[in-house]
Amino acid sequence: MKRLLITALLIVFFALLGFAAEGTEEQLILEEPVAVTSAGQSPGALQFTVVAKMIKLEYTFEKLLSVETVDISQFKTLVLVVGASGKGLGAANIDIEAEIRRVKSLAEAAEERGVKVVICNLEGESRRGPSSDRIVTELAPFADAYFVKSDADLDGFFTSFSEEAGVPLATFEKTIDLKDVLAEYFGK
Repeated sequence: MKRLLITALLIVFFALLGFAAEGTEEQLILEEPVAVTSAGQSPGALQFTVVAKMIKLEYTFEKLLSVETVDISQFKTLVLVVGASGKGLGAANIDIEAEIRRVKSLAEAAEERGVKVVICNLEGESRRGPSSDRIVTELAPFADAYFVKSDADLDGFFTSFSEEAGVPLATFEKTIDLKDVLAEYFGK
């Protein structure tokens, strides 16, 4: 009987310890204004802006935003919407190497100036593949958060980056569900 009581007390103790640990986690709060750009020239970044309008997020969108064209320090958050598109890259008249250099230099500049960096996959598994995954891998050291459509992370690709860096990963089922993620992180 005494042994059972001690076991029960230990279970309660560790359960309370777990609740206390959860309560101490800090939620990442992102701030406006937001710079949004494509990382791979797929339509995902444009889709992001449609959702951002729904919660009245203050943002600037430019498909080819670069450190040469903008002072990133005027923003509080940089959202890089990842999705490599051969058609989009061709239309922009750039190749994947130039695209990676562009977005990586933006992320580096953002980090240097204290601007939070969000890596977003809005188009799901259709924007996974060698080129898109390479972009994410190059940008991962700069990420403060990942917003990812669930089916893009079936293999735990984004989860592994998130866990390795200790940064949040927010997933959502449908594109419209990103609205709730943005509302949570931007306090809308």
